[in-house]
Amino acid sequence: MGEALNPSKEVAQDASPSVNNGDNGMHQQPNHEVEGRSATDYYAKGSAEAATENALTLAKIKHRLRLTKKDERLVIVLVGLPGRGKSFIARKLQNFLTWRGSECRVFNVGKYRRQAADGACAADFFDSKNEAAAQMRQKAASLALDDMLQWLDNEDLSGTTTPATATSRVRKDRVGIFDATNSTRERREWVLKECTCGIKRPGKPTGVVFVESICDDKDLLHANFMTKVNNSPDYKLMDVTEAMADLLSRVKKYEEAYETIEDDSMSYIKIFNLSSKMLVNHIYGRMAKSIVPALMAWNIGTRPVFVCRAGQTMNESERANLKCIMSKSEDLGPQGRAFRDALFSHMKEECLDFINRRQKAAFSPNLNTGTSINGNMNRGGFGSHRDLASLCDNKEEEGYVGTDGVTPLPFPCHIMSSTMPRARQTVAWEDMPYPVEMLSNLNPLDKGDFMGQELEDLAVKSPGWYNQLVADPFYTRFPGGECYGDLTSRLESVVVDIEQQVGPVLVISHVSVLQVLVAYFRNTPVEDCTSIALPLNTVLKFTPAKGGGWQESQHRVLNSPANSHCDLTSMDDDMDCDAQSTVGLGSPLMRTHMTSRLSVSSHRGRESPPEVISPLAAPPIWGDHNSNRNLMAPSLPLPSESNMME
Repeated sequence: MGEALNPSKEVAQDASPSVNNGDNGMHQQPNHEVEGRSATDYYAKGSAEAATENALTLAKIKHRLRLTKKDERLVIVLVGLPGRGKSFIARKLQNFLTWRGSECRVFNVGKYRRQAADGACAADFFDSKNEAAAQMRQKAASLALDDMLQWLDNEDLSGTTTPATATSRVRKDRVGIFDATNSTRERREWVLKECTCGIKRPGKPTGVVFVESICDDKDLLHANFMTKVNNSPDYKLMDVTEAMADLLSRVKKYEEAYETIEDDSMSYIKIFNLSSKMLVNHIYGRMAKSIVPALMAWNIGTRPVFVCRAGQTMNESERANLKCIMSKSEDLGPQGRAFRDALFSHMKEECLDFINRRQKAAFSPNLNTGTSINGNMNRGGFGSHRDLASLCDNKEEEGYVGTDGVTPLPFPCHIMSSTMPRARQTVAWEDMPYPVEMLSNLNPLDKGDFMGQELEDLAVKSPGWYNQLVADPFYTRFPGGECYGDLTSRLESVVVDIEQQVGPVLVISHVSVLQVLVAYFRNTPVEDCTSIALPLNTVLKFTPAKGGGWQESQHRVLNSPANSHCDLTSMDDDMDCDAQSTVGLGSPLMRTHMTSRLSVSSHRGRESPPEVISPLAAPPIWGDHNSNRNLMAPSLPLPSESNMME
């Protein structure tokens, strides 16, 4: 039976030229070709007939035709009982969509309700039979919805996280997130009507997507409830026991009237138990490719994400001795190799500490789920209690091996690197063949026709373009190359990949790329990312916070002469520098020096918080500058550039 159902076997029989019938000798197999087309083409290509539209196909795609229009306004309506993670989803969506280039703002009805009720409300306030409270809840929802629609329609009102700038030439989409229970069919139909009414809002087409969070996992619900009673303003004056009792009573009141989304004419996404399963209905268009993967990626597990610059290559004196010039394909120099070795020691300590803490936790999720590429965390995967115990005992783990299929690896880590040789070599740890996902998405900003040229030269050669760069450093594109705004597009899949990991992640890349990534983790305006300092030989560690954000710490893993001589706020390259950078006079591209140096973390976990790096004066930072000249462009004084490569 297995052979009869095997397509390859069937093709082999059809392709046979002849068969012996015993009496008449050889005769030709029946011809299955019709009009020059072999029957085997069906399995490879299907029908070759040109596709045409008819009443059936048009009826099936009518929703797609309607929903793929380019609306510059989108409303995401959250749906779900209390304690289902709606506000967590709202915050994650706001951060992600703002970072990728939209203006996004959350309108939490709970805030309006607390203002209307002059404070917190007891569980009885949420009883559907309490008519006075129901009217107040509806009033709060109306105020929130009106404010959201006013914000969507008024381009003079900027979002809370992405202020509009006069210099920006990019028209942004606007996304409003309506954060409330929206627990009844009647409420959702009201929201949909208000958002899409052409009479009330003529000429303001708006897409509406409902996102329902459903959770029936008792352990997960209890954890969510504990987070809510410990952080919600409704319970700040109650002890935990009293707050939990009130919350459970409130949830019961909502459950009595709750109606899940069943209207398939709406666009909706259902998330079960915080992304263990998703149901998507009528979600099309440009937002679908971003929102759905992001919602699938986000999880409540904790895991560290480490990012750092690739190790340093040769300095000018070393190049002079070897009679070679600066090249993008250079290998690591002595300082770069020292950083590579120090990075291994740091990552081993950090990852084993993470595994040890996960082992001791009351809930230890299996690391062998929820990751990208092949469903496993790197090749062998970690996760069982036995795996964790063996790691903490520093024993070799046979189930987790290197790319050679033999060598045991001492700690788990999903490693992502650019394709630049110096980046790949930064994690080429001797005798430890770690699998490394090499991504061109992590390559430095493409400077096109200006690759390798100095900013001071460009100010003279191309003053018009240079003036645009000064006015709008984030969206000014290099001729034939990229701008910083382009980096968010090619890094979107990288962010989703990082978010969906459940174990340690290490990203090795370059200044321009890391600036954009760090802006995501810090939830700061991505347009200002060119001022983010990324010191050499330093690892930035990001750990998820319960609210959906990230905690950050910085760790200097190698002290070297380059560290003491370099201006650690110079972010444009990854090569060594011999002389301290100087600051230009009054230039809009000016860099400010650090007021203090980063503290060096110990290798025993007893680290002091990183000292604050002074803010930069919003400079555009580009790589491939190797001159220490301090030339002045007409009316635009410039800073000198260090001899480093991004």
